[in-house]
Amino acid sequence: MKRVTTYWFVLALLLAVALTSCSDDNEGMDVYSDFRYDLVTYTGQDGTGATFEYLGQNDSAVVTLHSTLERQNDLKEGRRVLLNYKVEDKPSASHWLVTVNGYSAGVASDSLRYNTQPLETYQMHPMRLKSLWRTGNYINLRCELEYTGKQRMLYLMMDKETHHADTVHCYLVHDLMGATSTYFWRSCYGSFYVGKVWQLESCKVLRVHVNDETYPDKQYYDFSK
Repeated sequence: MKRVTTYWFVLALLLAVALTSCSDDNEGMDVYSDFRYDLVTYTGQDGTGATFEYLGQNDSAVVTLHSTLERQNDLKEGRRVLLNYKVEDKPSASHWLVTVNGYSAGVASDSLRYNTQPLETYQMHPMRLKSLWRTGNYINLRCELEYTGKQRMLYLMMDKETHHADTVHCYLVHDLMGATSTYFWRSCYGSFYVGKVWQLESCKVLRVHVNDETYPDKQYYDFSK
């Protein structure tokens, strides 16, 4: 798992890196032998090493992962990463001691955005959806994207007209940014913070629209409270 440094304002570059960083076939909740692969949030350093916040499916309780990993330049507080780790001990239900085997900071990590132009002006090039799931205030994505060797954009966008509706419509925007030559499909992960909308009393359903090449008739997925 390659370690990289990325920021939102170069999200296109982030996604290009993600294509090379997250090429495993491991899903966020899978367990292989003694090691786990999970999408987690880097929360900083304690007296021992790096700490991460793990959330299980839906509304599972928060678990803090304590490791001996030293400070890394590409780990920024609040950033979502794909972590490969082993649980060494569980002093409590909310605090685990872990050994980090590796991580990828090449996850598309961002907050829910809203459209500033008409929806039809946004490019939504196809992807091959593998998994779409919620953990707390995050919508997580595992998919395959066509590799172009060029920059691209991938983010979750809300239709602002539905902001205070009972069903909030969101779109996975995938923009190849003019690239016309594609070579092969590569795995990619994304994790998008949706808490500011999900926690609204008016929000009953968060509907995620996706242009999925594998199941083109399945145009959206609902996450209900």
